[in-house]
Amino acid sequence: MSPRRRRSLLLRIEVREAGRQAQCRHDRSHLIAKGEARFIVRNPGPAGGEKGYCAECGAAMVELARQVLDEIERQL
Repeated sequence: MSPRRRRSLLLRIEVREAGRQAQCRHDRSHLIAKGEARFIVRNPGPAGGEKGYCAECGAAMVELARQVLDEIERQL
């Protein structure tokens, strides 16, 4: 029997270069210039789509997720 594949708790996320200027989905006053790093979150489901965030907001989201996961791990 083959080992079971572990399930990931993470949504589909990636960092990629912005193809054009865009606004951050978290704070519309944050502009993402063409060529800058853009944090992409793909939402699950048929109507999910993807949302892009500036590097500052993306880093804050990753830090918050890290804190939540650390707390859950401590509880296990």
